[in-house]
Amino acid sequence: MEQDWTIILDFAYLSILIGVASVLKRIITPLSKVLIPNAVIAGFLGILFGPEVLKIIPFSYDRLGNLVYHLMAIGFIAIALKRTRRSTTKSSVNTGFLISMSYALQGLVGFVVGIALVGLFFKDLFPPFGLLLALGFAQGPGQAYSLGSQWEALGFTGGGAVGLSVSTLGFLWAAFGGIVMLNTMVYRKRQIGIQIEKPTVRKRIEATIRDFEFSDIDGFTIQILAVGIVYLVTYLFLKWFTGLIGGLGTFGETFAQVLWGFHFVIGVLFAMGFRVIYEKIRKSEKYKTEYMNDFLLQRIGGGVFDFMVAASIAGISFSVIQEYIWPVIILTSVGGLFIAGYTIWFGKRIYEKAPLEHIVTFFGMHTGTLSTGMALLREVDPTFETGTAEDMVFGSGLALFLGIPMLILLNIPILGYRTGQPIYYLYFILGLAVYIGAMYFFWFRKAKIRSREKKSQSVNSR
Repeated sequence: MEQDWTIILDFAYLSILIGVASVLKRIITPLSKVLIPNAVIAGFLGILFGPEVLKIIPFSYDRLGNLVYHLMAIGFIAIALKRTRRSTTKSSVNTGFLISMSYALQGLVGFVVGIALVGLFFKDLFPPFGLLLALGFAQGPGQAYSLGSQWEALGFTGGGAVGLSVSTLGFLWAAFGGIVMLNTMVYRKRQIGIQIEKPTVRKRIEATIRDFEFSDIDGFTIQILAVGIVYLVTYLFLKWFTGLIGGLGTFGETFAQVLWGFHFVIGVLFAMGFRVIYEKIRKSEKYKTEYMNDFLLQRIGGGVFDFMVAASIAGISFSVIQEYIWPVIILTSVGGLFIAGYTIWFGKRIYEKAPLEHIVTFFGMHTGTLSTGMALLREVDPTFETGTAEDMVFGSGLALFLGIPMLILLNIPILGYRTGQPIYYLYFILGLAVYIGAMYFFWFRKAKIRSREKKSQSVNSR
């Protein structure tokens, strides 16, 4: 019987693309001088050789999407299992609030732009269409496609495809816009106002790369075993919890979809719990051997992120953006510029350490997905030492709860469309304005005050 090679071939193709990208970056001078991740180059090579252009590599977009979904969780679980992790409490909390603020700002601007497009140019366009900006950019193709498909039952023809198209252009903003932002902030720091040095990768010649070998099992296998256990527990928990809230109607279904989209956050929480339990067991007299290896876990995370980024870009399908090309281009252009503006503005004010790393990662994450954010981060923080990756994951967990009001507000414009009462659109805008105002006064304003007080104390101490 012939075996199924599809998944293995996908990995093989991605491996070749990453290898070709690495060679091209070394031999093509402009590429070697620009901070552009090899995985991003590999992803665009995947588009070129994929089924929509040269038709050489028979990629399946569904398979690549599933691959990205699972690799994201596996990579972050591996990183969360490491013992050496700095305290990220303050910056993680700030990141969580910024993520929530970003959802609201994208929702507000996207909805207003969508309503304006309907009123001025595209009379037949679905009025809440602009909400796909927050879904396709900030939450990725899965949520945008899911909600867009649900809107098809309300008369939004091709809603799922439009959601994917918004997400597709978001990837382009994340890749090209993020690379421009990254290089601008590194080489033209005076224009941005952030004092940074050109990043360099420290070469470690330490004997800390111990590849633990045991009599009955390989050290690398132990790390994979731990990641697999945590991911299985994550799946079982999500399966149980979504069944539990399934009876809450539309809100329960929407919240369940969001939870599955943030499965990597749940996985990180379980990974942290696993590490705590492991440390307690190891400290007992019976178990003195150190089985967990931070270096191997880091290598798992780094390797997984490379494949994840390449697959996420190679999985972009341009055929889905043809029918709604102009509304989508207008919406995403306004959205991309707006996101770049507020990301830099907020980032300079709330991150005392590693502002560059946080800004470029956040922009990549909130125009594309966390995978594109990680690709940009690795150009300036190759070993994830600044804690930016942890901030984004832990902050996403906090934002999951802070964003609950947003889930409730999302139902208001849909209710207005179904009942034929546009006044609900105004209610939605006012609701978002109140949410943003509350976030400003209860978080950002206090964060700025604390920052000023700290600077004042530092000056006085001198």
